[in-house]
Amino acid sequence: MAWAAIPDHIKAIDTFMFRLTIGVHGKDGAKAADQHAGQFTFYLSEQYGFRMDISGDGQVVSWYVPPQADTITMVVPADKKWSKSPLPPEQRGKMPEEYKDPAEYIEKFMARPYKELGRSVIDGVEVEGIEVTDPPTEGGKLDNGIGRLWVDVRTELPVRIEIEGKAGDTAVQWLMEFKWSEAVDPSVFEPNIPSDYTPLAQ
Repeated sequence: MAWAAIPDHIKAIDTFMFRLTIGVHGKDGAKAADQHAGQFTFYLSEQYGFRMDISGDGQVVSWYVPPQADTITMVVPADKKWSKSPLPPEQRGKMPEEYKDPAEYIEKFMARPYKELGRSVIDGVEVEGIEVTDPPTEGGKLDNGIGRLWVDVRTELPVRIEIEGKAGDTAVQWLMEFKWSEAVDPSVFEPNIPSDYTPLAQ
């Protein structure tokens, strides 16, 4: 595996999906509030546009921006509501603050000393992995942090990153999942607004 070339492979790709799930557990492995701290899913394509889903407290809110980046559509399935509004000029061409650039993150991850884990299989895909200590995370360093990066041996593109560690008495787990190019269905960039949804008050 040409590990050093992986960030460059990512930068050359137009369309991808990146999902970050953050799990939080209390003492003795008990779940804090019995739920994930949150999940963020990003779909990005120069051809199809941008989509962001944020999940938490059992709800999902989705935002869609078309390729011309002139409008933003929000869909709230739990309330059967939606809205569409012009995107202010100063926000065009900018990513939301929650967005994490996969290439930039993986460059930081791979800057750590790593050991090779050999081969495994994830969701039917043959992968090869590396493991680092003190992996980069948002919100401060994790104690005893361990990160594992798994890469498709055929495409040399990331499939999954697993991170675990502690923040005080709280166990924290990060799971990052990736899909690239043709593995991303273009239909995900089109807002899904069923006929019984009503517009949000502007």
